[in-house]
Amino acid sequence: MKTPPNPVVAPVDEAKGLLQPLLEESIATRVNVKDANVKEVKVLDMEEEFSRAQLKRLLDDNRARKVFSVIIFVITVLWMFLVLFIVVQCSRGVFTLSDGVLIALITTTTANVFGFFYVVVNYLFNKEKST
Repeated sequence: MKTPPNPVVAPVDEAKGLLQPLLEESIATRVNVKDANVKEVKVLDMEEEFSRAQLKRLLDDNRARKVFSVIIFVITVLWMFLVLFIVVQCSRGVFTLSDGVLIALITTTTANVFGFFYVVVNYLFNKEKST
């Protein structure tokens, strides 16, 4: 008994004829996996190197902020003590400065110190640049 041909299935010769161009195209359009992996690894290495550079920059910035914040604080305190020293020496009679000069010294020095302190602290601890 012979089985009737299935109309959905193509004969073998016809199927080979249809698949042959696909087989030839796949050889021409093959992707070199080794080259693709090398490129992907290079991209990942560059991203890792960039991330490390960003981390190093952030760590250096934090280290510099700590150092400069201490230096700024010391300068501000010393400057204010110098003004206090001058005022005390004037009250003892060691220095002779008029009242207007003392008032100008105290106000301008205080304004300069706190202005300097404000500018530097805003630069070091900027919210937009900071992490």
